Amino acid sequence: MEYNTSNETLQFPEYGRNVKLMIDYTVALEDPVDQRKSANAIITVMGCLNPQVRENPDYKHILWDHLSIMSDYKLAKYSPFPAPLRDTLNAKPESVPSYFGDMKFPTFGRIIEYLIEKAITIDDPDRRDNLIKTITNHMKKTYLIWNKENVEDEVIFKVLEEISEGKLSVTDEGLKLIDSADFMKAKYNRNNQNNRQNRNNQNNRNNNNGNQNRRYYR
Repeated sequence: MEYNTSNETLQFPEYGRNVKLMIDYTVALEDPVDQRKSANAIITVMGCLNPQVRENPDYKHILWDHLSIMSDYKLAKYSPFPAPLRDTLNAKPESVPSYFGDMKFPTFGRIIEYLIEKAITIDDPDRRDNLIKTITNHMKKTYLIWNKENVEDEVIFKVLEEISEGKLSVTDEGLKLIDSADFMKAKYNRNNQNNRQNRNNQNNRNNNNGNQNRRYYR
């Protein structure tokens, strides 16, 4: 039995290993007419296996680019579009400036810093307190997303004061932020739901891949 772990890494795993086998089979064909027909059939199969690409108006170009790359450009001559340049594929991406820069608490992101700066400029106490409540709740959610342990509301309030350099503070002593246990339970349920959906999608892709492969080789 041959396991996938012993095979080469797929350049586009969304199409599955059977499509790669189809491509290898097509590359080995000697008759250009048969090779062209086979390449076009593979494009149809790829479109079925990766339906989200159809949302792009240039999806046919994208599929042919993927086929050209997976065939090591041996089938690129049948594409109605210019093939992607090898130099472009192998080029080293330019370094991206750090999103966080000199942020004191990068966990909370730029948006929180912007909202804090906005809250500082608000003169109306009620409006400012409402925005502070929104900010601190979002800060706690963000913390719980990136960390597994609980965090007390007072810690979030102190971080708010530090980021705002003492210009903002929670004046409502009875303010209670979102409950950590409830949020973590909801997060756990969402993760389980996403995992189930991913497994279902993978099973559907595998079934479609097998069905397309059987039709292809009839």
